[in-house]
Amino acid sequence: MTIESDVLKSIRPTAAQDKKVMDIVEELAEMAVDEAKKLKVHIEPMLVGSVAKGTHLKDPDIDLFMLFSESTPMEQLKEAGLEIGRKVLGGREHYAQHPYVRGTYKGFQVDLVPCFRIRDTRAKMSAVDRTPFHTEFVKKNLKKGMADEVRLLKRFMKGIECYGAEAKVQGFSGYLCELLVMRFGSFRAVLGSGKDWKVGDALELPGFPGSEFPEPLTFIDPVDSKRNVASAVAPETMLRFILASREYIANPSVKFFFPAERVAWDSGRIRKVAGKRIQDILSVTFPKLDLIDDVVYPQLRKSLVAITSLLDRAEFEVEKTSIHVDGVTHLLVELVSMSLPKSRKHRGPPVNSENVNEFLAKWNTLGISAPYIESGRWYVMTEREYERADALVKAKLDAMPLGKDVMKQKSFEVESADALLTNKHLAALTHHFDDRMPWQR
Repeated sequence: MTIESDVLKSIRPTAAQDKKVMDIVEELAEMAVDEAKKLKVHIEPMLVGSVAKGTHLKDPDIDLFMLFSESTPMEQLKEAGLEIGRKVLGGREHYAQHPYVRGTYKGFQVDLVPCFRIRDTRAKMSAVDRTPFHTEFVKKNLKKGMADEVRLLKRFMKGIECYGAEAKVQGFSGYLCELLVMRFGSFRAVLGSGKDWKVGDALELPGFPGSEFPEPLTFIDPVDSKRNVASAVAPETMLRFILASREYIANPSVKFFFPAERVAWDSGRIRKVAGKRIQDILSVTFPKLDLIDDVVYPQLRKSLVAITSLLDRAEFEVEKTSIHVDGVTHLLVELVSMSLPKSRKHRGPPVNSENVNEFLAKWNTLGISAPYIESGRWYVMTEREYERADALVKAKLDAMPLGKDVMKQKSFEVESADALLTNKHLAALTHHFDDRMPWQR
């Protein structure tokens, strides 16, 4: 028995499990149609996603689309779609290009998604309108035996924390995994190609060329040649997959599929691993946003960029950043040094610049030294407003261009150094300082 055959035994659904899922799908479809009739609208339920394509793992999510006629006004589609979803699932509304409802039904996570029935792929499609075409394409073109290869690739991607196109992960979608197996033929062949990928590489299925894209990885959508299926893949995620492919081929292990969970270190271990670095790290902490991840994580990244930009402008050198969300949200910034000298060298214009008089008039009185010339340019010694990075962030946080929902928070905490070594921060600090890959834990 190989590692892959053992993994397959644990992730491939049984016939009984598949029957249970399909019975639930049938129930949901009937309930959705009944609710649509009450609203006097016509829908056609369609199972999409991995369950429909037969590439799902055990305990899959269920994606059930409600197809409306192309002549349906957009507002009616949204209102009716959400009302049907609420009646059937009682779940929570989510928003992509179209709103949809996510909830739990008999132990399965279910998405009920309204969309337009588009009959021609040349028509203008939203992301959800395109999904039925993806489902049909995979069902038609995935060769016999490839479904298990897709399952292996999905489980591998999950294990190395690269699975999912959502904003939190910025990784490989299920559809992209299916296309990769179709392109290269097997799980092993995908890894054999992936180990040699470079940022900027472009892939496509034979006979399905398309446009050029600027993202780190491109895979042309065979359903829509103007779309990059791999657009969500971030450079860090792509590089992790490349490394994992190389290491798995060299030394296969079940840990790539099922790594040990990261367990928060105690303060003693963090201090031992971090050493002096703990003195140069600051945390901006605030309550967890009660929003879906696809809304939250772009805002957290924007907020972190705002913080690091502020520090950069003040000449603090950023070494590393990280985001961790548990009971609260942690934005961590590690610096080369938490503090800078009180005095700083301020660069002025070249000696022959027309702005020299303006510079001299200003800094003859504001500088802590008289302006002087060095290498053909004026300089002056001044005093920093903030010598410590944590003090700067704390003072400027309210005026920074953070994510719009982050800006609404009223209880920011800016902490640094030993003050972080409390239970509240241990998981976030472990995430920041534990540089092991998932399969190395």
